[in-house]
Amino acid sequence: MTYLVFGGLGHVGSWIAHDLLERGESVAIFDAGASTFNIQDIDYLQPYQNRIQLESVDILDTHTLFERMRAYEDNIEAVIFSVAVIAGPNFAKRPFRNIEINTVGMLNVIDVCRILGVPKFINLSSGAVYGNHPGGQTEETPYLATDLYCATKISNEVLALQYGQTYDIDVRNARLFAVYGPGKLPSRMHQLYQVLFGPLEGLSDISAPAGSDQSMDWTHVRDTARGVINTLDAENAAGESFNISCGVAICHKDILHNVTDIIGKESNVTMGPGKFLDRGAPLNIDKARRVLGFKPRFADIREGLVDYHDWLQKQPGM
Repeated sequence: MTYLVFGGLGHVGSWIAHDLLERGESVAIFDAGASTFNIQDIDYLQPYQNRIQLESVDILDTHTLFERMRAYEDNIEAVIFSVAVIAGPNFAKRPFRNIEINTVGMLNVIDVCRILGVPKFINLSSGAVYGNHPGGQTEETPYLATDLYCATKISNEVLALQYGQTYDIDVRNARLFAVYGPGKLPSRMHQLYQVLFGPLEGLSDISAPAGSDQSMDWTHVRDTARGVINTLDAENAAGESFNISCGVAICHKDILHNVTDIIGKESNVTMGPGKFLDRGAPLNIDKARRVLGFKPRFADIREGLVDYHDWLQKQPGM
């Protein structure tokens, strides 16, 4: 039986694929960039490249999507949907396109699951479904859409759960928060990510317009992937949602201080006042601890930053 990981070459999706492959599972990566896998140099997937089934599929191309998923008919253990245009200042610049990818794309995939009788669907959601509710949000905290990205994640949860109830699919939502760590170069991310983590890559003289007064629930990508796998594996969790995060509110100024200490020099980065994203943090992860046995390894941000720095130093050009 095969696990289909949509967005399996993305930051979180690639680590989910890695963890499944590491334990011996059959994995098919559905990703628009799959045809360029050999030049992407995702080092932690390279040891498994001969076992990975790659499907170059645009989730908005319904015909190709159906044909390629049908090739695995009666052999699909679960579908893990991790495709997303992430939150940030650029989301609202192309609203229809980004909403289409996030929500119509998810609908396209789960509808093929309905047709093919796929038994389990894991939807990678977000703590953004809580909007700007104060930190400590539990899975019972009401939805609150404070921007378009929030709206896509709320829509996806509601639609996925209704598909599950209507068509007898085991649907589970994993609500992630701000993710950092190996697999993503800060230089290819938005301004806040560049300011906070860019010096670990060697970036300097960069700025973000806001964020210095904010604390967020920054979660190491390995912990994020592990929490998703736990969500996938849990018994009797159909229809459930789980907060998958570090569970700690981390001040951005503390991240900057730790990064400077780790690299041993100043990088001349600046961050304006206020919040970069209007979110409350941290998420309450008691349910994930209790039901999934989830325990973040990198609850100490410094340990996570050191791990990230170590990986970045091994990348080509560093």
